Amino acid sequence: MGLYEGIKDVARIVQQADNIELYRQLLDLCEQALEMQNKINQLTMENAELKKKQDLEERIQRHQLLYLTLKDDTDDFFYCSTCWDKDKRLIQMSKYYGEFFCPHCHQDGIYDQSEHDKHVRYRGF
Repeated sequence: MGLYEGIKDVARIVQQADNIELYRQLLDLCEQALEMQNKINQLTMENAELKKKQDLEERIQRHQLLYLTLKDDTDDFFYCSTCWDKDKRLIQMSKYYGEFFCPHCHQDGIYDQSEHDKHVRYRGF
C-alpha cells in the first residue's frame, strides 16, 4: 500500500468517527507528507545529476594544451578545458588545420604543429 492509499484509508476512518480535530490533524500530516515526497523527488533528481557529472568527470582526459577529450570517445572530439573548469560544461571545440577554437570562451591553440605549418605555408602567410 502506498502513502496516498494509506492516507485515504485513515481519512475515511477518521471521517466516520466524526472527529473534526483529528481530521484537521490528518490533513496537516497529509500536507507534510506531500512536502516530504516532493523533497525526496527533488533530492533524487539532484543525486542523479551529481552521479552523471561524476561519471563524466571520470571519463575526462586532460591534455597539456587547453583541451579535453573523453575516454572511449571514438570521434575524438576536443572540449574546452576553460569552460569545463569554470562551469563544468563540455563545449565542443572546432578543429581545423591543426588548430582548435572554443566558440564559447574563444580559447584557441595549436594541437598539431606540422598540420598548422603546412596550412600556413600553403596560404602563404
